Amino acid sequence: MSVQPGCVVCLGFFDGVHRGHAALLHAARQIADQKGLLVCAHTFSNAPAPKAFLLTTLPERVALLRQAGADTVVVSPFDDRMRRMSGQEFFDRIVMEKLHAVHVVCGEDHRFGYRGACGVAELRAMCRARGAGLTVVPPVTLPDGRRVSSSAIRQAIADGDIPLAEEMLGRRLQA
Repeated sequence: MSVQPGCVVCLGFFDGVHRGHAALLHAARQIADQKGLLVCAHTFSNAPAPKAFLLTTLPERVALLRQAGADTVVVSPFDDRMRRMSGQEFFDRIVMEKLHAVHVVCGEDHRFGYRGACGVAELRAMCRARGAGLTVVPPVTLPDGRRVSSSAIRQAIADGDIPLAEEMLGRRLQA
């Protein structure tokens, strides 16, 4: 599926759609509203890297992304072809040609391309070369300084610290 030309694209896997992901979507919404554009969240059908367990199923992730502000959610299969795709090819074929990005939003630790070879510096250069904007959102932390991440939430659940997991998620865990 491709989206309407002129989107603000949020990049990530978005497992859990936690407070950090909400910050990405909030930043994207502000830009989209200023420019009269749609917000598109791009995710994958399966995890790019093996996880002990996922916080959300694909249908839950899509619904949570929409609730958090995405006008549309585009799901790409993370298959062998995607796994071997270079960062430049991912940017050109997916971000620009398929998603029609005018502006890209990601976290400062976002990695993409074969074996995560590209990060924010490379993405910045790619956006600049194609005339697209880029917003890099800093990590979200709890009041005690702990960084919110899907990995930290999985660890809190594994440790039995459900209140911490829910604080990072910004909502109650679904049964």
